[in-house]
Amino acid sequence: MFSLLKRKYKPLNRIEVSSLALHHNYNYLAQSSGLAIAPALKSNAYGHGLGLVAKALDPVGAPFFCVDSIYEGYELLKEKIKTPILIMGYVDPDNLKGKKLPFLYAVSTKEMLEAVYRYQPHAGIHIFVDTGMHREGVPMDALPAIISQIQSMKGVHIEGLMSHFAAADVYGDLTKEQVKNFQIAQVLFHTSGIQPKWIHMANSLGVLHYKKYRGKIGNLARPGIATYGIDPLNKNTVLQPALTFSSTLVQIKDLAKGESSGYDFTFTAKKDMRIGVVAAGYNDGVDRRLSNVGFMKIGETFCKILGRVSMNLTMIDISEIKDSKVGNKVYVYTNVTLAKNSFNASAIMVDTTAYTLLVQLSPLTKRIVV
Repeated sequence: MFSLLKRKYKPLNRIEVSSLALHHNYNYLAQSSGLAIAPALKSNAYGHGLGLVAKALDPVGAPFFCVDSIYEGYELLKEKIKTPILIMGYVDPDNLKGKKLPFLYAVSTKEMLEAVYRYQPHAGIHIFVDTGMHREGVPMDALPAIISQIQSMKGVHIEGLMSHFAAADVYGDLTKEQVKNFQIAQVLFHTSGIQPKWIHMANSLGVLHYKKYRGKIGNLARPGIATYGIDPLNKNTVLQPALTFSSTLVQIKDLAKGESSGYDFTFTAKKDMRIGVVAAGYNDGVDRRLSNVGFMKIGETFCKILGRVSMNLTMIDISEIKDSKVGNKVYVYTNVTLAKNSFNASAIMVDTTAYTLLVQLSPLTKRIVV
């Protein structure tokens, strides 16, 4: 038994992340926008693997990486990442006490500003302004009070001024109002003698549509999903998707006309057919809503998902594949933008977003950078 444990384990499921694609996307976003790029690596790097992506992008010289929590920041420290780390989410003040932490902090309230200044006085601070999304951030009418608080803090390090688009792809009245409010915030800070090094508001869509906002939203952007090669609008053809998720065909069986397959018998064969059982289900990141509508791919053939996606297994139609066999590689999600089983195409089928499908990928699935 011990000799078996020493052998190299061969997983049935595997996620591959292309370092070349990540670098291509980073350079494209920077060059096409003229902005500095601080990639968003929160939420396990949008399912790609926090440590793997950080290591791949560490050499590019980004001003900082964006994560959500101190926990994610610590994960990057364990990987010996040299790029500075901006914690964008809420931080419990108790987690700032004790020792000096090498992080930057996005601050949305006067209480958070006071806590960072008191317990981590060396830390760079990015003031987060609520320009109209009405989620996190300092409300516009509270900016004068925050500015006064900053002015009373000797040696405070205000490194950035930031906000976030609610709908960067729609240049409607509400988006225009957000841009206007962010400009007002910049003026208030500058006329008060506070000169942040980084001014940033744009997310992925803000970068891809930056020409509409040129000169108004700062000198830096925080793209998330575009860093990984996906345009939420599915229009950009330059970005290169970085991730492929493959599984394994573990059983093949014939299904006679009239026979049903899977939980609740939601699929019934209209003709004799051959089905394959794939070793990936909704626990692994195959969205259950893809039942009976989604696709996987074997070789060059797209195979429709049949019946309910199970927790660890999914059935697919392999009738058109004459030489299928147990052990075949099955592409659950592909890195080809227009493929039937791309993240965008799969998301459209089930009325969700590529973001949702990506972050559902199990963190237990083996990930490698290729």
